[in-house]
Amino acid sequence: KHEAKIKSLTDYMQNMEQKRRQLEESQDSLNEELAKLRAQEKMHEVSFKDKEKEHLTRLQDAEEMKKALEQQMESHREAHQKQLSRLRDEIEEKQKIIDEIRDMNQKLQLEQEKLSADYDKLKIEDQEREMKLEKLILLNDKREQAREDLKKNEETVARELQTLHNLRKLFVQDLTTRVKKSVELDSDDGGGSAAQKQKISFLENNLEQLTKVHKQV
Repeated sequence: KHEAKIKSLTDYMQNMEQKRRQLEESQDSLNEELAKLRAQEKMHEVSFKDKEKEHLTRLQDAEEMKKALEQQMESHREAHQKQLSRLRDEIEEKQKIIDEIRDMNQKLQLEQEKLSADYDKLKIEDQEREMKLEKLILLNDKREQAREDLKKNEETVARELQTLHNLRKLFVQDLTTRVKKSVELDSDDGGGSAAQKQKISFLENNLEQLTKVHKQV
């Protein structure tokens, strides 16, 4: 829209310039006509110098014609000057409007460039956020996989602990049975009973340590 308005104002200024030239040409034509009349007047003065009295009326008419023509020329000159002044004022005003529109257009272009730069920056930031989001999604998937693996490991450990607990229970039962049998067999021998108790205590300690290590694992 600004470019169309600038073109329209430029065409208008060209038309005004053409009118000004036409007025100047008209003024030149009138000046030539005045010069011709003055030359004719001079010729009449030379030609009728000896007949001044006879042609006094004609000379007076010519003088009046000259004055009338000069008045007309002066009137045309004033009108021409006023029109030229008005055209200059209009051209200056239109030129100011064109300058304002150009400044506004330049500001709009700068604003558009700024908006374009901001858009590119936001686009880059959005791409960076998308990359971060993808990394977070991958990390979350890895965490979920790790949780599943940990859950499977916990289930495996729980089963192994239960198996160990059952084995311990069976071992204790078997050990108790053997201790009872050993007590019955060694009831006549006091020294053998003390050695047997020490052996049972050693086995229980080893079993307890194995249980703790398995739980830690």
